[in-house]
Amino acid sequence: MSNPAPDPLWNFERAAQLDPDEQAGELERGQFVPMTKSTLRHGRILISIGSLLHSYARVHRQWMAVGGDPGCKLEHDPDTLRGPDVALVLRERAPTGRGVEGWLEGAPELAVEVFGDSQTVPELLKKAAEFLAAGARMVWLVDPDTERVTVITQSGPYVILGRDEVLTGGEFFPELSFRVAEFFE
Repeated sequence: MSNPAPDPLWNFERAAQLDPDEQAGELERGQFVPMTKSTLRHGRILISIGSLLHSYARVHRQWMAVGGDPGCKLEHDPDTLRGPDVALVLRERAPTGRGVEGWLEGAPELAVEVFGDSQTVPELLKKAAEFLAAGARMVWLVDPDTERVTVITQSGPYVILGRDEVLTGGEFFPELSFRVAEFFE
């Protein structure tokens, strides 16, 4: 009895052929990772964060706020494609194409991940590390259950902020400042 042939590695081009409404997922080093639909609570928090970041980007025109798991090509050969829940991207880096050409090369400058019902802390820490390795300046991991935000940067230790604390953009995003509670209102 022979062993079945392993599944061939996925690449960006193969992933771009999928309908994200029917087969949502990401690529992790050439492996397709399916993703389930988000809950309403998750979506409400995403729109709150996205609205706050969009307001920031309207004032600071070099930035673009994006949401809805936009494709970010984090690694090549094998390919890793991730989609942060919400992000800030420098406008000059924003791709204009469709499919593979419409996905960002590298990580957004700020990637935001909100814990989903089935996501674990190790999974989101791994994603944060991937974003940082691909050039993100900052990652926010947002926990709806505890109403806390973990802020991770390349330059220092992580910080956990509670709902009554103020989240800032530090040296990377001047004038970016929100009360954590605003994410959950």
